[in-house]
Order: sequence, then C-alpha cells, then structure tokens
Amino acid sequence: MPLSFVFLSILLLILAACGTTGTTPTKNGTPGLASSQVLTFPNVGIADAASLDPATGPDANTAQAVGMIYSGLVRSDANLGVIPDQATWQVSPNNTVYTFHLKPDIKFSDGTPVTAQTYVYTLTRQLLPAVNSPIATFFESNIKGASAVASGKTKTLAGVLALDSQTLQITLTRPTPYFLEEMTNSLYYPLNEKMINKYGQTQWGNNVIGPGFGTGPFMIKAWDHHVKMVLVPNPYYYGPKTKLTEVDMLFVSDPSTAYRSFEAKQYDFVWNIPPLEQPQAQSQSGFVRKPLLQTDLLFFDNTKPPFNNLAVRQAFAYATNKQLLVQAVFKNAVVAAQTIIPPGMPGYQPNYPGIPYNAAKAKSLFQSVFPDASKAPQIVFSYPSSQVSEEEAAALQQMWQTALGVQVTTHPEELSTYNNDTSEFKIQFGFTQWGADFPDPYDWLTLNLTTNAPNNNGRWSNAQFDQLTTQAEQATGSARIALYNQAEDIAIQQVGWLPLDHEAMAAIIPPYIHGLILNGNGLYFGDWSGVYIAQH
Repeated sequence: MPLSFVFLSILLLILAACGTTGTTPTKNGTPGLASSQVLTFPNVGIADAASLDPATGPDANTAQAVGMIYSGLVRSDANLGVIPDQATWQVSPNNTVYTFHLKPDIKFSDGTPVTAQTYVYTLTRQLLPAVNSPIATFFESNIKGASAVASGKTKTLAGVLALDSQTLQITLTRPTPYFLEEMTNSLYYPLNEKMINKYGQTQWGNNVIGPGFGTGPFMIKAWDHHVKMVLVPNPYYYGPKTKLTEVDMLFVSDPSTAYRSFEAKQYDFVWNIPPLEQPQAQSQSGFVRKPLLQTDLLFFDNTKPPFNNLAVRQAFAYATNKQLLVQAVFKNAVVAAQTIIPPGMPGYQPNYPGIPYNAAKAKSLFQSVFPDASKAPQIVFSYPSSQVSEEEAAALQQMWQTALGVQVTTHPEELSTYNNDTSEFKIQFGFTQWGADFPDPYDWLTLNLTTNAPNNNGRWSNAQFDQLTTQAEQATGSARIALYNQAEDIAIQQVGWLPLDHEAMAAIIPPYIHGLILNGNGLYFGDWSGVYIAQH
C-alpha cells in the first residue's frame, strides 16, 4: 500500500469526547460504557480522503475509511494473519482452486444481498480497462483469465465462478502461497453494481455517502471535503455490532497540529505523533510506540538526466547519512534502513550492509559524471509535507549538498497532490513510504520495482531483477526467499529505491478507549465490536 503504505500507507465535528463522563454503572470493577459513544479522532497526514473506490489502490490514510465501509471474504488479524470474515474456504490438493462458502444474509448497507455472483462481478470489474485500476493486474494476476479481461479481450473472468448463490470458486494459474493474504486487500471487497451504475465507473468512488456502498460495519453519513467524514453504523452489517453510535474522522495534514489538538482535548486519541513531540508525549497515559512493517525510501526518475545514470544515483545513496538522520531528526524513534524489506517480514536480511554512508565515495562517483557540479541539471527533491518534516528535508538537503557540491532544491507538497504527481511521473527525485499489504516479499519487490509495477514511480527497470522475481514466484520455501534476497540486493545496489529508515508509529490511546491497538500496519480496530469509550 503505498504505502507510501505509506498502511499503508491513515484516519478522522470536533467533540470533546475525551471529557465525556459515563453513566453506565461498572460491573465487577470494569468501567461501563460512557454515555456518549461518539469516537472523534484525526486522520493524520491528509487534507482529504481520495476516491473510495478500492480499485484505485487507496493510500494508507484513505484506506482507514475504506476499511470501515467495506469488508470481504477474509480479513487480517492483529498479527496480519488471515482469518475468515464473510466466508470459510477450502483449498484443492494442488493449491490452485479456492472454494469459498459465504455466510447467509450478507447485505450491502442498503439491504441489497451479497451473493457469490456479486464477487464475480466485482473481481471482473476491477480488471476492466475502463476502470483503469493501477493495482488490479498485480493483485489478481494469478487468477485464471485475469490478463484476458485486463487486456480487453473479454469481460468474462474465467477463474472466478459462482457455483451457487453462496459458493464462490476461484481458480489460479499456479499455486500462490500468499493468495489469501492478497485477498485481505480492499480490491477484493464486494461492490454494489447498482451504485456503480448510478454514478459511473470512474466517479462513484467520490460519491460514497449514505447506504448502499459497502458491507463493512459503517457507512458514511456526511463527507465535508477537506474537513471531516462522519460515519454511522451499517444497520445491515452481518458481524457483531459496534457499540459506537458515530465516528467523526477529521482530516489533519500536519501531524504536529493533530498532536496539539489532542492536547486541547479535541480528539479521543491521537496517532502518527512526530518524533520531536514524542519525548513529551511519552509521559502521557496511553502512550505507545510500535515498530511498523514500513520503510521510508527515496526514488529517482530513471528516464531523464541526471538520475538515468547509475553513478549519480549511487552518489546520492553514499551521500545519505542514515544514522545521523535517525539520531538528529528522528531522536532514535526509527531504525536506519539498509534494506527495503523491514524487520518482521519474511525475506528480511538482518546483516545486509546496503550502501553505507561514504562522503568521499559519493563525491567521486558524482564527479565521474559531472566534474563541474555546476553543470549538473537542476535537482529538485519533492516530498509530501505530512510524511517528511522540514527538519528531515533540510538535513537531507544539507547532506547531499555538502558531500556532492551540488545545489538541491526542496519542494514540499500536500499528500493528495503529491500522490497525483507521483502517479503521473512528475517527480524527478522523491520520497515514498511503503507498508506491508501482506507479509510477503512479493508485496515489496514485485509489486513496486518490476518494470511495469504499478508503484514504480521512478520507472526503474532491471532485467535481472525482473527475472529473479519471476523465478521466485515459481519457487517455494527457502529457495523462493533466497531469490527475493538476490533481487533486493540488485534493487539496492542499482538504487531502484534508496531505503532511509524502518518506521515506527507512536500514539496516545487513553485507557478508556477500548479495542484499539497498534500493529505492524498502524492503527488496528479489529472487528469494531470491541471498540468503545469507557466511563471515565
């Protein structure tokens, strides 16, 4: 999830719910429910949610809303394991045929029934050229007939069949060990054909207000763009019902602003606390910090000078003092990254040296291409202001200018604008965050750095890397991981991506907010039935 997962890439009427007192009596010493069950919190890092069409590959912040409105056959637990949601399943002995048995009475939030045929429609629709999904061809690539639909040859997805109204069968072209993990992605959540026909294939995702759009625990009551989103319980939700009567999600681009607003008791909890605020935040009840399955990385436009030259990319890599960045800017709240894949993920290489900081080597490499640094093309480092602080941008700028003797201009952008610019390949030299959609190297390397990968924002291309990732997908066990390790080594040494740090998330979740935790992808609400505000 670009990231960018950045899961994900996250979440947000300002009510002083933090000060609300409850009237429900305690039971066995456990506080009862507060009288108000309106949960108010910031969606930190974004000015507004993007399209709520799951086929668009929502950024991590928009995904917070998507995960409340929609649901699917399976979902992730707190440890990113796959558990049943709308269905149970069986897998054929050759691991290519998955048969899902849907629970009875699953409905969209307007009461429209969800059947196996709903899934046939949805998984076919995501691949249609008219939808132009940037992620569908990767997340559905191993489904039989997916390429034929994506290329416009047919509108029938051969590998997805409704055996009856409650039984869905998905046939893969080959065994795919992470297929169930892929299905936790919102791309696989059922969509209501009636609502898409009403608003159109490309516009319905901007009109997801009121009943009828998803099967998740909530639906949108109001969406005040650039201000807030108000969500209320879905009356037709098939799972355990939430105790909350409303969720007010406010859009806050600047993490420091979100933290100060929490201190002013405008939110029930706060997350994505900036490193500079964390020393103060640590003294507050409910402070928690958790390592994320997320890496901060830099990318370069490999199609134009100067970054179409490997020596220049490597020069910037050697000129980047990651350890100094971690200590001086992040106050040791993150870990310097030599690898793309973070700790806790299959395929992580704990002793990999990466490209170490070496100012002399950096300068030598740069001068091998530009003996006179003033003759180098203009270099602009663009970044999302909600993910990269002014201090971090200035520190990186100073490192590069000092080591290489070249002028680097910094260009901050609002996250939605930045995401649009990266998708349109307008960024010469940029920043990205990637967090695990599911715990497998495919999600990091194949999905981001193969030649035609949807998130290959720098258009880096390496034939050997492509070959190794292809071979990895035909292998199993340790042999598969070894091939991915080789591919990652190429991506790092050839600077397809320049890893900076493995991220952690800090939050303050007061003790009276129940059912909310941090996991490797950030905020985790579980099934929402256990999320409530206790008497305080």
